[in-house]
Amino acid sequence: MRRFLLVLALFGAAGSAGAAAPANPLQPLDRSSPRATLRTFLSTGDMLAQELADRYIASQSRAEYGSLQALGRQVIRCVDLSQVPPASRLKAGRAAALALFETLSRIPLPPMDEVPDAEQMALRKEAAARSWTIPGTEITLVRVEAGTSGAEFLFSPETVARAEEFYERTRTLPRLRPVPLPDMHAIVAAGGGWMIPYRWVLAMPEWLRASLWGQAAWKWIALLLLLAGCIPIVGLAFRLSRINEERGPFLRALARFSLPLVLLVATPLGAWLALVQVNLVGSVGSAVEIVATTIMLVAASWVAWRSAPVVAEAVLASPRIPRESVDAHLIRLAARVLGILGALALLAVAADRLGIPVYGIVAGLGVGGLAVALSAQSTLENFIAGLNLFADRPLRVGDRCKVGETVGVVEAIGIRSTRIRTPDRTVVTIPNGSLARATIANESWRDRMLVNTRIGLRFETSPDKLRAILAALHDLLAGHPRVLADGLRVRFVAFGASSLDVQIRAYVATTSRSEFLAIQEELLLGVMDVVEKGGSGFAFPSQTLYLGRDAPPG
Repeated sequence: MRRFLLVLALFGAAGSAGAAAPANPLQPLDRSSPRATLRTFLSTGDMLAQELADRYIASQSRAEYGSLQALGRQVIRCVDLSQVPPASRLKAGRAAALALFETLSRIPLPPMDEVPDAEQMALRKEAAARSWTIPGTEITLVRVEAGTSGAEFLFSPETVARAEEFYERTRTLPRLRPVPLPDMHAIVAAGGGWMIPYRWVLAMPEWLRASLWGQAAWKWIALLLLLAGCIPIVGLAFRLSRINEERGPFLRALARFSLPLVLLVATPLGAWLALVQVNLVGSVGSAVEIVATTIMLVAASWVAWRSAPVVAEAVLASPRIPRESVDAHLIRLAARVLGILGALALLAVAADRLGIPVYGIVAGLGVGGLAVALSAQSTLENFIAGLNLFADRPLRVGDRCKVGETVGVVEAIGIRSTRIRTPDRTVVTIPNGSLARATIANESWRDRMLVNTRIGLRFETSPDKLRAILAALHDLLAGHPRVLADGLRVRFVAFGASSLDVQIRAYVATTSRSEFLAIQEELLLGVMDVVEKGGSGFAFPSQTLYLGRDAPPG
């Protein structure tokens, strides 16, 4: 039991950090030379064993476990994990430290006074001063620049990568150095976390405690049970994200938000159970760390991306913003851009945690983005034109407009194109690039509407009757409550081919086309009454044939 608790405290999964045991807990570790690092690496493990025997056995609490964790991490600080992805450094560092600790207990080490110190390393040539290898082995300590604290010596990345190999090659050798626990590797592979007492593990059948690919068999079963428990939760979230399309856009956007949110919450819990309580170790534990970190950061990016439409639809719930207006599309675009930027930032963090060179990816994306921009000039043109439409606002959803030869009501203004429904109910989609170059006549912005017509009276109309008809028509228009005096005009303008042409021009105080048509109809009927009462009539195309006879021959 005591053996397991020591190993668990030194190499177990992450717990809460507590106070360390040294006399001065703030004193930095001495790693200034190969001698200092080797001494620190070995002595810190012995201090941890003494701490475990004095305090943890008497009080097996999470707080005591955390304090042992803090002390155990001092051992890991003696190995160089710079070549290990940050997402897997916790388990990889512990596995490497455990393997090196076991290996160094089985091989002959030189006396400490024969291991070079800082002064001796300074006297060496430049190349030799940067590393030291334990005689008769391939275990190397290398010089690492540590900023303001100067250079430090750590077990090299190559040594860390081959630590398990060194352990496998020396595991059958007798121990040459006394250690508190003679078989730490097997205990770590079999034991769980602080919520799974080791006495429970000892009570398991032998086949459950047997090592299988570096883990006890019961850990594989526990991992499968954890995965089986996550499947229905993720499946329920997936079904919720596929909500019926008949629901409102806000509810649909909120539902699509559920799957990444569930992944973001469930993954840390599952990873904590697998890494802390089940205590997966070695390469399996590192793989679980990498997968869990990837899922969490991708889920966080997914949440940032999916939160954009939720925010946009919440803003667009206001009735003051038409859902198909350019304002609505711009709000959606801005939310999506912010969501994409947030997602990309989190993906960059994920790449960094996984050891992927972010700067190289960004440079590659820059070159690729330039190529895409060159191949998508029309798309960019439409996009920029859409932004210009938002700035100038020459038309809005619901406006009746004439764009080139197209006349109709604007139904939607997007970032790429604008849709207009013509009087015959056909929808015409015009790219914003073409719309920006076209002449737009917006009929809905008129403050008044014009009645402009010409009538032809018969040539038989006398001048007096014509004067009376013109005065009556003027009085008809001026007397109507919706006709404006400004611009009112009734004039005899021309002798037509078969008529006396009279122009009628007047502004009606309305912007509603249906109301305008009703008023215009009323005025035109009044014009007919005036012409009839005036003793004239409307002319129609006609020809007059004059017949003459020749004089009889004289």
